[in-house]
Amino acid sequence: MKKPKSGSLLRMKRAEVLSGYLFITPIIILLGLFVFYGLFYVFKLSFYKWDGFMPETMVFRGLKNYSILIKDPLSLKAIVNVVIFMLSTVTVQMFLGLCIALLLRPKLLGHSFFKAIVYIPVTLSTVVIARTFMGLYEPYFGIINVFLRNMGLDSLTRVWLGDPKTALWCIIIANIFQWTGAQMVFYIAGLTTISEDVFEAAQIDGAGFWKTLKSIVWPGLWSTHTTVIVLGIVGAIKTFDIVWLLTQGGPGNSTQFPATMLYQAVAQNSQAGYGAAISVFMIVISVLLSALQISFNKKKQEA
Repeated sequence: MKKPKSGSLLRMKRAEVLSGYLFITPIIILLGLFVFYGLFYVFKLSFYKWDGFMPETMVFRGLKNYSILIKDPLSLKAIVNVVIFMLSTVTVQMFLGLCIALLLRPKLLGHSFFKAIVYIPVTLSTVVIARTFMGLYEPYFGIINVFLRNMGLDSLTRVWLGDPKTALWCIIIANIFQWTGAQMVFYIAGLTTISEDVFEAAQIDGAGFWKTLKSIVWPGLWSTHTTVIVLGIVGAIKTFDIVWLLTQGGPGNSTQFPATMLYQAVAQNSQAGYGAAISVFMIVISVLLSALQISFNKKKQEA
């Protein structure tokens, strides 16, 4: 069989590379139009004072929007809230998602049904989740307060969403309920990468659930942990819907998040430039925290 000449191989290689670029060109164009141009425009807008309506009214103000954002006491409150929200939701969702995935890993009768039940909240609209929890937290006829009264624990009843001490935790619980099923799916997929022989060996050695979780499962799922944590970080920083539906940032700004500040600045106060500065801040924090987590995971895997 006659071998192709080196020139023919080179032309074939070039044609292959060119065809690859042609296939990804539409994606690059779409990303440029709808992502990168949008990011550039938001970054540019953050240096202007503008009401968001008439472009000719835009006034350049340099870094003043960022200065206002840094000096605003509400910004610090929003950052503290989102950090508490992030640490609480990501940690609990990871733990519950992994435990549920482990419990449903054996092909027991009805395991698919229970997976579907746990995943249902993920498929529901946030409006439905919020309305459900508003019914739970309702101060007079809500299930929680009614249960406490029936148990003779009237002193523990609260106006859950109207109390600055409990409102943020009420939002955290609602978020955990909604998204734990998604973490379960990630961990079920991750568990398929661990050989069944490892689990069988652990069972033969007498390792229980917690020992197996600590010594085999947890270190074997670092890539899954990274995915879950990065998605959790980005999701926490841009959280808006559940907060706005339950408390609208109240009571007394006790549940303000960066996203609710952004909405209020743009939609309620017509401060498009200031809102753009908040957006840039959210993007930078998301990228930095995600990069740190990915870097930490890489070092952990190489160790």
